[in-house]
Amino acid sequence: MMTTIVLTLEYDGTGLCGWQKQPNQPSIEQAVLDAIYAISREHVEVSVAGRTDAGVHAQGQVASFSTQYNIPPKRWAGALNAYLPNHIRVHQSVVRENFNARYDSIAKRYRYRVYNGPHYPPLVANTSWHIRKELDISSMKEAAQFLIGEHDFEAFRTVHCDAPHAIRHIYSIAITQEARAPIGRMVDIVFHGNAFCRHMCRILAGTLIEVGQGKRSVQSVDEVLQSRDRTLGGMTAPPQGLTLLEVEYP
Repeated sequence: MMTTIVLTLEYDGTGLCGWQKQPNQPSIEQAVLDAIYAISREHVEVSVAGRTDAGVHAQGQVASFSTQYNIPPKRWAGALNAYLPNHIRVHQSVVRENFNARYDSIAKRYRYRVYNGPHYPPLVANTSWHIRKELDISSMKEAAQFLIGEHDFEAFRTVHCDAPHAIRHIYSIAITQEARAPIGRMVDIVFHGNAFCRHMCRILAGTLIEVGQGKRSVQSVDEVLQSRDRTLGGMTAPPQGLTLLEVEYP
């Protein structure tokens, strides 16, 4: 009898080629597949909510697979962690029949993190983008309002995105800041939407950060959105600042 196991994972994407397995490169998917095989001796297919890119992290990634191996569902988490490297961990394993981690998702929450301070921050270098110039948070928040709602985000996705269209609904963009000792601050941009195109969060973050740096106007964000022209959008922010925080299901 086949059982569908649903995993909630956390991982540090530093040095990995991303979620998707690739020949001769370390990936989260391959590590999970290897761990499942070590336990069950089954070659399975794993569905994942978000195929994070190289260097991108996850706190609440969701994956699912079907298995005939008969152990209590909650034991899968501990069993997998015994075979996974320390930078990949399963926090929870449950049974959900007729479930697909990718296609059943209704929303995701991503965080882009910036360290805004004068000098390179060794302890958070792998999980944030270092921006030296002080960011204008108020202008970033004002510009973000143009992005709320359902729009065609063609100007904010990579040309390599294979999605058939870029119409997405962003429910909210929260921009917060917190002082970080001994100097500087952490700036978080949290995107909550029904789905995101490839590199979309990183391009949105890069564009809003350009507003915060004074490199583009607040109004220009709306102009880029309406243009549907990627060449008018902002930079693609580096991957290490991005973390998949949460995946939502019905």
